[in-house]
Amino acid sequence: MPSNLDLIDTIVFLVMENRSFDHMLGYLNLPGPSRMALEGLQADPAWLRQHANSGVEPFEFADGPVDDPPHEKATIAIQLGTPTTPGGPCPMDGFVDSYRMRTPPPRDERLVMGHYTASSVPIFDFLARNYTVCDHWFASLPTGTQANRLMAMSGATSITDNAPLFLPDQQLVYDWLTDHAVSWCAYQSGGFLPFFALMPRWQDEIATSLALDALVSHAHPRFRRFSNFARDWQTEQNMPAVIFIEPEYTDGPHIEPNDDHPPTGVAPGQALLRDVYLALISNPTRWARTLLVVSYDEHGGFYDHVPPLDIPTSLLNHGNTPVFVTTGVRVPALLVSPLVERGAVFSGMLDHTSFLQLIAGKFGQGFYSPAVANRQPALARLSDAITRATPRSEILTVPTLQPVVAAALPTQRAPGANANATAFQLAANKIAADHAGIVAGWPELKAAADR
Repeated sequence: MPSNLDLIDTIVFLVMENRSFDHMLGYLNLPGPSRMALEGLQADPAWLRQHANSGVEPFEFADGPVDDPPHEKATIAIQLGTPTTPGGPCPMDGFVDSYRMRTPPPRDERLVMGHYTASSVPIFDFLARNYTVCDHWFASLPTGTQANRLMAMSGATSITDNAPLFLPDQQLVYDWLTDHAVSWCAYQSGGFLPFFALMPRWQDEIATSLALDALVSHAHPRFRRFSNFARDWQTEQNMPAVIFIEPEYTDGPHIEPNDDHPPTGVAPGQALLRDVYLALISNPTRWARTLLVVSYDEHGGFYDHVPPLDIPTSLLNHGNTPVFVTTGVRVPALLVSPLVERGAVFSGMLDHTSFLQLIAGKFGQGFYSPAVANRQPALARLSDAITRATPRSEILTVPTLQPVVAAALPTQRAPGANANATAFQLAANKIAADHAGIVAGWPELKAAADR
């Protein structure tokens, strides 16, 4: 019988923004006929009192405006709290205290303890009940977006916090795949900038690729517009083996973000996930040998009750002294494939580098890099969640969604988000200046650079 990874031809990776597991999927463990037995929220009054932060217990709320919680290295340390014994688990008791420190103060300090239910995240609910939930996937680091996305796409980072400048150059999974002769591409929602437009080495290719993909039918560059994904998936003869899908970022110079980063609500992100899934199942032959991995870069300041893992991390090219002694907070994660069982829960310990280990297991004889290898003894293998020898063939009815109405976003965000937004604007300005001839055919970038 072939190994589980031999059954996969295409791996798709979608990383959303800034939500914790309890906040998005913890409700699945609540009592009721549809309960899924996973490490989630509980309804027991004693449990709720035990997990209260500053007197605020976890509670149900619906999608709506949420002031962006702080989620940088210093504020996350407050959220995790101080272990009662040296080396003990973090108490996870400072989320409300951290939110109170926001400038300006939040309109409702309780919201970081809130959690959604199926009515607010219907596509997540559908995918969780029909595919596999990973209930112990942690952000690699207890810090913000930039360092965690570098960990997810590189296995290492040379920075610890968001900065309003370009990312320092380092090797990415794009380079690893190219070096191993593995085809790849990245689809960007909205036609705007993918995350690694913040790394100058990639800006020229990103600019020419996205402009070409808009102007030339079936050009097939490595950076593409998500609006062409369904067409490519159905018609392109040799689709890349690894596909990255990126949302339209709230922090970027964008128009209709769908990345789930507050103050953007979760409805646009649910619509994006639905579009991705419908595109994948539209080609049954390809879908039968595909794995979609969905995760989040970090928790965004929202409460989760599970302490982080004790995995130390040092900075790239700065010696072996750990800068971080734990992972970040647990985040939502799903494995979507006809090669996993319906309603399964994979409880092995994972972090963002687990995706890179999956890539290495499929394409690199199990080895990605020394930094990734050093983390693996504390982590499980995503490939162990692929449990079927033959793909499921049933046709599932996907929930319909109400049309998403784009709402004007407030200008005040958490300080780290402001730094990230500044970096995206700087990248837009530089690409527009360096590629004036391209901008004429890329109206989204021109509008962003003209701001």
